[in-house]
Amino acid sequence: MAPPLPDDVIPGILLRLSPDDPAGVVRAAAVCKAWRLILADPSFVARYRALHPSAPVLGFLHNQSLLHISRLVPCTSSSFRPSPAADHHMRHAHDCRHGRVLFYDYDYRRPTTGFAVWDPIAGDLHSFEPNIGAWTQQAVLCAAAADGCDHRGCGGGPFIVAAAAMGFGGDDVTAGILGKSSTAQAQFYSSETGKWSIHIYTDVGTPFDLEDRPAALVGDSLYFVGDSGILLRYRYDLLRRRLGKKDRFIIDSDYLSVIKPPEGRRLGNVFVVAAEDGGLGLANLYEESSRLYLWARETVGDAGQWVRRRVIDLKTMLPIRRLEMRPCLCGVAEDGSAIFVSTEDGVFAIGLGSSSKARKVSEVGNVNLMYPFMSFYTESLLRKICKITVVP
Repeated sequence: MAPPLPDDVIPGILLRLSPDDPAGVVRAAAVCKAWRLILADPSFVARYRALHPSAPVLGFLHNQSLLHISRLVPCTSSSFRPSPAADHHMRHAHDCRHGRVLFYDYDYRRPTTGFAVWDPIAGDLHSFEPNIGAWTQQAVLCAAAADGCDHRGCGGGPFIVAAAAMGFGGDDVTAGILGKSSTAQAQFYSSETGKWSIHIYTDVGTPFDLEDRPAALVGDSLYFVGDSGILLRYRYDLLRRRLGKKDRFIIDSDYLSVIKPPEGRRLGNVFVVAAEDGGLGLANLYEESSRLYLWARETVGDAGQWVRRRVIDLKTMLPIRRLEMRPCLCGVAEDGSAIFVSTEDGVFAIGLGSSSKARKVSEVGNVNLMYPFMSFYTESLLRKICKITVVP
């Protein structure tokens, strides 16, 4: 029989419990009272938090109806499993951020249809009616995101849903049907008030369509992706604060504007991301060459310009035997730490830090778009153990 582990070694071992393995915390707490007391120590929780500062990806939201599987698919490495009752196959995923999922409910069997924000950890569902036309792109986020919330314990708290679209304003009311429009519109819903904000409209000068891509939150602004990498910037938080002061003098162009893509480039398969320095970035994949390009927005004087930071050759990174069907970008981590590439063999995460590595995170392949679900679930379990454990 092997000798027991020294008491001073056990905390170091438990600190290595993987953030994407919440079941590991439950199993460790059940080993014995001594281990449970270690996990319940507030200083242990603080050390665990310092060692694992980033939220792991626990799963993905998808809209592949033909797969006949739950809308939330756990990662291959994660022990997280949502409730079997939380299938949501009659809902369409629109966004996922800060531990919240935004659905549109199109189930005709329900008394009403509309938006629903779901917390996969707590299981809570908040439904509300849409107040903006079709052809829109939406984003869900913590209501305190611009105030520095670290999103470690804001699950179940107030949230914002921002919606943006091109067309449907002024003379461009039919542009969404007849062609591209240069009129941008946006508004947001607040769970605190239960109401939608005012509509704002502005002519951004460049006719384009918004792509079916997730927005990126950088600073106090949301960036929605348009044709070939053009970005629509929505300063939702600045507008929210002005409306909170009951300011009647709202200039719409102060809150909606356009950022053009890198000059002379057709980017094709493109996602907007948070750059390594916390600024604005782009990731685009030239499918014919399987090369991933990373761009950062830099300020020069009063203007901004795009600078190419890195080029990643996916052929040398993806651990698959063949690339007969070209890979495509299908998602991005909300903190900009990784981008996700879909292939025949599954989905791979490509790290965007100093050392780019590829790892397989899902067996579901050939998915055009998915929304990573990131959560500090394991850390929240430690805090719960800390609250319910009586220390002698």
